Amino acid sequence: MRGGKRIICLLLALLLLVCLAPPVGAAETAVFTAVNDTLLPLADETMPFGSGGKLYVASMAFDGTDLGIYYSRSRDKNTAVLYKKRNVIIFDLSAGTIETNNGQTYTGSAIVRGDVVFLPVDVMCRCFDLEYTLTRISYGYLLRIKSDTVVLSDSKFIDAANATMASRYARYERSQLPEEAPPAEPEQPPAQQTTPTPAQEPAQERTAYFVVECTDPAKTAPLLSRFSGGQAAYLFTPDNLAGADELLRRLASGGGAAALRIDAGGGAEDALARIEAANDALWAAANQKTRLVWLDGASDETTRRVREAGYCPISAALNLGGSTQSASRLSARILSAADARKGSCCVFLGTDAEIGDRLASLLTSLRAGNCTLARLNEVTISQR
Repeated sequence: MRGGKRIICLLLALLLLVCLAPPVGAAETAVFTAVNDTLLPLADETMPFGSGGKLYVASMAFDGTDLGIYYSRSRDKNTAVLYKKRNVIIFDLSAGTIETNNGQTYTGSAIVRGDVVFLPVDVMCRCFDLEYTLTRISYGYLLRIKSDTVVLSDSKFIDAANATMASRYARYERSQLPEEAPPAEPEQPPAQQTTPTPAQEPAQERTAYFVVECTDPAKTAPLLSRFSGGQAAYLFTPDNLAGADELLRRLASGGGAAALRIDAGGGAEDALARIEAANDALWAAANQKTRLVWLDGASDETTRRVREAGYCPISAALNLGGSTQSASRLSARILSAADARKGSCCVFLGTDAEIGDRLASLLTSLRAGNCTLARLNEVTISQR
């Protein structure tokens, strides 16, 4: 069944490749990307395109989404590596080769445009047992990559996402228009002036990066299923790492990002020693270390020293720890914080016990406010 679908998808893709222009400047045809039941942002620099008889998609479609695939790029080795559990695929960007950790090779190569790595969709689907469809829609095309956890059919997904696609397409079209020179000042004011009706703007898009403190593995574990693709960071104090081995292994295998909450009031050297000791414990439990740290009581000098040592201090724009407000009120505060920061913000939700009962309602309210969640990592922290 899967093989037949893949052949159909490949034939359809080949027929439509001529319609998909490479993302150099503005694309002639808009191509949306969706992963399972999530619509990704629409932009020229990450838009799928056809080349050499293959369909290519930006690496962001696989990194940190609910496909459970993780992406790493080495600029020194000029490689891009994607992995899911024991499956690893390596793209050598210099040699133009594709090879798995089992020694299997694929025809083709990755393509780098600007600073974005684009990957052949058919190769990714074969390696990680995925499916994809390319569908003609009102605004161009929709490339949808799907795993066995997908819920909506293509037709139902298109219906559900139609309003969002319309909004993003309108914004995309406006971004392609040349800037107009401001109108010249009239020599004399007109005799009568009417107040123009303001144009209806599409709903503001927001992005939230969530951080939760783990106090009890039994209370944290249910939260992991609420965040698709591991789209949350979980704080552990050195004491709370003990007894959380199973939870830490779930995070390491794609359940979310582990971060360390460190008492940094004793200065840089003490903070770095605490981080190193906590990372050793994390390694012993899950064969993983983290660069994400939350520094309590740190001076500017301590924060600078920790950052220079290669760690990424987390700074939340909104701290909801200890709040007893309703989910709708928390959602309003998060949307307001994102709007005040050009559309995105990092939010500390508090402890697992504090947010657990309100999380489902909070996520529903945020979706209604056109707010999506994104995974907090070293890259997103450095860009904030």
